[in-house]
Amino acid sequence: MESVKPQVTQEKISALLKETFDRPIIDPAPLQGGLVAQTLSFKAGDGEYILRFMSGSMEASYQKEAFIYQNFASPEIPIPPVIKTGKFEDLFYCISGKMPGRGLKSMTDAEYQQILPGLAQTLHAIHRSDVGRWTGYGWIGDDGAGLFPSWKRFIAHANEEERPDGFFGKWHVLFQTSFLERTRFDEYYGRMMPLLEACPEDRYLLHGGYGYDNVLAQDGRVTAVLDWEAMYGDFAYDIAGIDFWPRGVDHVELFRRYYAEKGMPLENYRERIACYKHYLGLDAMKFFAKTSNRQAYDYVCQILQKLKP
Repeated sequence: MESVKPQVTQEKISALLKETFDRPIIDPAPLQGGLVAQTLSFKAGDGEYILRFMSGSMEASYQKEAFIYQNFASPEIPIPPVIKTGKFEDLFYCISGKMPGRGLKSMTDAEYQQILPGLAQTLHAIHRSDVGRWTGYGWIGDDGAGLFPSWKRFIAHANEEERPDGFFGKWHVLFQTSFLERTRFDEYYGRMMPLLEACPEDRYLLHGGYGYDNVLAQDGRVTAVLDWEAMYGDFAYDIAGIDFWPRGVDHVELFRRYYAEKGMPLENYRERIACYKHYLGLDAMKFFAKTSNRQAYDYVCQILQKLKP
């Protein structure tokens, strides 16, 4: 599988940390997980920290995390404090505080069942955040505004190429250079577009990848929400995301009941979920084709094939 993670030598990492901290760096250790960032933990004085490197084409991820922390962190939305972001050679990096807990992906079924109420509570807290100071939809830019004029426009762009220095860039070439199948991609995109008519132009704060190892938990409570993709749009997008990868839990119904109790708008709920699952699947098809992961690509196609059009 082709890796999109950068590889920074230990010598360069040590030099960067010495510039940032006036205390000795203790126990630096690489961390597993994550698809696009090189990550390690370390200690400095009494503090524990996380350092992540990402390629320059994805620099907005870390700038957005600083924006999200500054504007939305609260006891109800535990977000790691962002200590420093910057550029190191041709890479961008972020140093943040290390939070307690384990990723949801590593939990047993019993542990996961225990955290489900907290998972719903924290996501609802995210979705009821006040975003009235900013405009736009879709991915959040450096100034806090969404990069698209409407939510439907953001979802519909799934078949369009990006700017050359974006993560996917001029990705249509993958139809010729990888196993990405244009006929299958167009079929799933064609299924998605009629469903998009049922989706509202609502503006909620979205995590964009809620769950899995982007959420840490301990003793039955959520302790950290990490790695924000950060968007404005329909809250059902986050619910579709956490339910996309099967885990034996009907997140769609669980969150529907919880959000109904909170008075959240649930019109056309099932159609909205189906639409966003198609979008997420199309994005995953591109990603796994770009990283030459045929097994994961085929699995995504199986999930999409089973979705009701």
